[in-house]
Amino acid sequence: MNIALFRQIRAADGAFVPLNQLVGSLAEIDELAAFGFVFERHPIHGLAYRGPSPRLCPDQIEFELGTNVVGRRIAVWNRVGSTNDLAAKAAGSRANDGLVILAETQSSGRGSRGRTWSSPSGSSILISVLLFPPKSLDDLGWLTALGAVAVAEVVADQTGLDPRIKWPNDVRVDGKKLAGVLVERGLGTVLGIGLNVNIAEFPDELRDLATSLEILLGRPLDRTEIARSLIQRLDFHHARALLHGPESLDESYRARSEHLGHRVEVFTSASGQLSGNLVGLDLRSGLTLETDADRVLVAGREVVSIVNRD
Repeated sequence: MNIALFRQIRAADGAFVPLNQLVGSLAEIDELAAFGFVFERHPIHGLAYRGPSPRLCPDQIEFELGTNVVGRRIAVWNRVGSTNDLAAKAAGSRANDGLVILAETQSSGRGSRGRTWSSPSGSSILISVLLFPPKSLDDLGWLTALGAVAVAEVVADQTGLDPRIKWPNDVRVDGKKLAGVLVERGLGTVLGIGLNVNIAEFPDELRDLATSLEILLGRPLDRTEIARSLIQRLDFHHARALLHGPESLDESYRARSEHLGHRVEVFTSASGQLSGNLVGLDLRSGLTLETDADRVLVAGREVVSIVNRD
């Protein structure tokens, strides 16, 4: 598939590209159209881009991707049980560090605390990344934050929306869940993400809890381009952490936190329930809570959930 040709037409931003200026042939245009990309042909003006393929396109993702670790290898499946499970099966070889598994649908997807994660086929980004991080980065909480920050930043860049991170693993817009992150450790560590993209509506029981980019923007989006950007952003933050340590993510996480600067209730596994103003957030040391009595530092690994109360 001639992705250079596709990029040329898409870069015209809806304008026609004369046929004699195309970097490919009409046969290659037909191949792109057969995959699902939408073009308009004009006998005089040439060819114009009119819409993305509804399918994830591996060639489009990999073309000049430019990552260091995440995305060294990319596999796109039509249907799997779980992308996390498939990535975990590849952990027998450290040569698979950075392997990305994407699927159009999964039959046994799961979220945190044993919840299920399901979505209509071809509607979401279901992605898992296999990593073999050094000990300093092999922390489930930090890797969850890595996934959440990358999703929030990509969504903001691509749509202009203002997604926020709800501790520990949800990305939300206007209080509704847009994406979730699940990190699991075995022979390697798998970072799994589910992002609602082209879902037009949710069942009644989820309508007040979940949202999608299509609902928020009123139009479907190019899932392949979002997946590509997400892989690049995951790799960017992973590379920074390898050089500068896990604290390199702190500033980005604070900027997207749904809780920092608010009055909150913190539910912990050690001390029960605490209330106060969340005045500090550090992914290594934890939360700084200003209660009515004093300041309390709560270790991040002890925090079960946080609820805003203002």
